[in-house]
Amino acid sequence: MPPLFDFLMSAGVAFFVFIISAIILPGFFIWIGLKVVGKERDVLRCGMANFAAVVITAVVAFILHFTPLVLLLPLLAFLIYLYVLKTLLDVGFIEAFAATIIAGVVIFLLAVILLLIFGVWLLFTPPPAQMMHFRF
Repeated sequence: MPPLFDFLMSAGVAFFVFIISAIILPGFFIWIGLKVVGKERDVLRCGMANFAAVVITAVVAFILHFTPLVLLLPLLAFLIYLYVLKTLLDVGFIEAFAATIIAGVVIFLLAVILLLIFGVWLLFTPPPAQMMHFRF
């Protein structure tokens, strides 16, 4: 197979991984937050709105970074993110805030569960053969 096809395959895989990691996965967590709040939105729409809100917030934060407002930048960036998210998803400001907080809590709980699972797995996995006689 010519090298061009290898590049196209790797670029296609990279694009697929980008779509999954930047749009669909965060959109799923925002979708869970909106479901808890009682709003019915599509996972892909939530992901695209989240991605657009992050990009717009990053651009505004880059511009504000060169002003004296840099001291308030985390709060301003979060408020801009919420405003863009609420505008693109057609929800209220409080609902967008609740959805992001719920999504953050779900991500945190998922991380704790995965850490517990992998921690127990590592605890009961024997060490590699080259470390058998090593003492801490």
